[in-house]
Amino acid sequence: MSVLRPGGLELTDYALEKAGADKGGRLLDVGCGDGTVAAHIKEKYGLETVAIDIDKDAVEKAVLKGVDARVMDAAMLDFDVWEFDTILMECVFSVLKKQEEAIHEAYCVLKKGGNLIISDLWCTEPDMERWERDYWSAMAQFRKPRVHENCGKEEDIPSPYMQDGGIVMKGLLDLLEELEMEVVLFEDRTDDLNTFAAQAVMDHGSLEKWFESEGSWKPECGFSKKNGYFLLIAHKPL
Repeated sequence: MSVLRPGGLELTDYALEKAGADKGGRLLDVGCGDGTVAAHIKEKYGLETVAIDIDKDAVEKAVLKGVDARVMDAAMLDFDVWEFDTILMECVFSVLKKQEEAIHEAYCVLKKGGNLIISDLWCTEPDMERWERDYWSAMAQFRKPRVHENCGKEEDIPSPYMQDGGIVMKGLLDLLEELEMEVVLFEDRTDDLNTFAAQAVMDHGSLEKWFESEGSWKPECGFSKKNGYFLLIAHKPL
């Protein structure tokens, strides 16, 4: 399974080094796909690496690469609290159904002094007025009291953190601030996205054909001109 990963393993290495994760510790790769990144981290850095994905077939491929991979929902992590020094989310947050719960779960299993690494698509020119309306509408649905009849059912709730296929950065930053996590690095990596898109077009003729032949998922609206790519590292205080 191929995945959308602008910047490739070079960006992964850069992020790990900036987070100090290359010096050792225990790492969780959320949304690991076929395990390419987790296997690379394990081999290059010797980190104790655990990888999770909700796709059973992807996890099986990761296991074949020698990765400790498990079928697990990012919004329901089955780990002890304070278990990981580093948590990696590459091109994952934007496609999660329960984004807020996933960040809260990551916070709980991250050790004090640990780092959360996120790289993903973001909306570089959001319509903030529209986003404010959509945010509070989505949060009202998300946080409404549950009733017995809805238990066990997946509700189709719009994301309070997305617009036009990309993350609205204010929403993500506010969420991290609520958890008292400090953003120690933020970089606009849109050039990596543009390079990725150009290579996909060269190899397949169009982005649509790349997704058809190799991609495991596709943004709902494709690649909007408003979409960029970013790298963020958030630090959990001691």
